[in-house]
Amino acid sequence: MALSSQRLLELQQLYMQLKDRCRLVDDKYSLTTLEPNLDLPPTLNLEKLVYTPKTEAEMTEIAESEVAAAMIAKERNVEQNYSTKLKNISLQKDKLNSRLTEQTLEAQKKLSDEQAEIQRKVVDNGLYFSTVAYRYNELAQKRYGDKLTEIGKSASETRNLLTKQETDAEQLYNLSLASLEEERQARIRVAYQKLSEKEGKLRVSIEKYNNGLEEKEQKYQYSRAKAYESALRAQENKALKNAELYAQLGESEYNRLIEKEKYAICTDVFSPLTRSEGQAILQFDSFLKNNLGSYYSTFAEWVNSVLPAG
Repeated sequence: MALSSQRLLELQQLYMQLKDRCRLVDDKYSLTTLEPNLDLPPTLNLEKLVYTPKTEAEMTEIAESEVAAAMIAKERNVEQNYSTKLKNISLQKDKLNSRLTEQTLEAQKKLSDEQAEIQRKVVDNGLYFSTVAYRYNELAQKRYGDKLTEIGKSASETRNLLTKQETDAEQLYNLSLASLEEERQARIRVAYQKLSEKEGKLRVSIEKYNNGLEEKEQKYQYSRAKAYESALRAQENKALKNAELYAQLGESEYNRLIEKEKYAICTDVFSPLTRSEGQAILQFDSFLKNNLGSYYSTFAEWVNSVLPAG
């Protein structure tokens, strides 16, 4: 029965594993000191952290950004209070102007009414060309003038008071803004200092971490060197013992011992296979023939007779 290409690929992989096990036997019985095959990389290759400090400009920008959010509400409150005061003063000015116009019109009406009354009395009493009429008109005009002076004085006093309130509001507004600016700068200095301290701690932490990596690498290299030395000593001891065994058994028997152990490995690996699969592996190359030596024919017979047909 022909084997599929997929099965042949699986058998080739199995065969590679078998070869590795046979080579381990060669290493086991080697008469020379082999280079230790440490399963340890040459370095831990630990990656250091890179510390990139923030510039003064960057930290200042961050500090200003953090403080800005806290100052916005205060700045808006100052602006709103100032705006409200100016609106109230403006309303009072409008009321003052309206009241001034109203009082002036009232005074004019009162003068007009008085003059009309004087005119009526003059006509009724036949005093049209009398100095009495002139005197009454003169007095009415004086009262009108006095009233306008009184109204103007009161309006001027009120206007001066409102102007002072405007000046006071502006001064308070400017003082508040200056105070807020001082507070903002103070907050920025505090925030900047905290950032600077944080950056310093981060730098120290990274340096400590990187120094720790160097220490780990040094310890690893020391341990690796010790492991290499121990493995080399083991190889030397193994080679010495193999040499003693070689001298005791002789070359022929020593090689036969190696071949016998490889034979046991081959039968172990081939046991789950069918006869056709085992025969296919024997055709791959001459590795088994070269490694099994006098046991090869025995192994080939075992494949052809012991493995199940299939």
